[in-house]
Amino acid sequence: MRWSPWAELRAHPDIWVHRCALDEGAGWWCPQDRVILLDERLDRRSARCVLAHELGHALLGHTGCLPGYGARRWLVARIERQADRWAAARLVSVADLAEVLAERPPDVESAALALDVTARVLRCRLDALDADERSALPARLARCDDAA
Repeated sequence: MRWSPWAELRAHPDIWVHRCALDEGAGWWCPQDRVILLDERLDRRSARCVLAHELGHALLGHTGCLPGYGARRWLVARIERQADRWAAARLVSVADLAEVLAERPPDVESAALALDVTARVLRCRLDALDADERSALPARLARCDDAA
């Protein structure tokens, strides 16, 4: 069963989600209010991915863009990358990745669609595979091929 950011949210009743039209960005984590803002114009798959990213900020203890962060763009970039990787690792398991890659040619868009994530999330997951995951992927792919 795939990880669901909506189910994860239910496990954290102190975090609220508010759907609204955002002027900037697709989602925001507001730590002082413990609320995630999601742009109401997102389609279901994008909302799933953005919610996962914002939950990453919340559960990793990110405190948001505090005054003075603008001068430290490297810090903002690092925090965003952490939330991206946290979300991508939960949204795309190695087992699911192997199954989808075994079934399809290496087309990021169609693989992302099959995994119910955006292409951006899938690229992040592929880029962030750790050494153990990279070594496990060929064996999982072989098992998927054998099962087919």
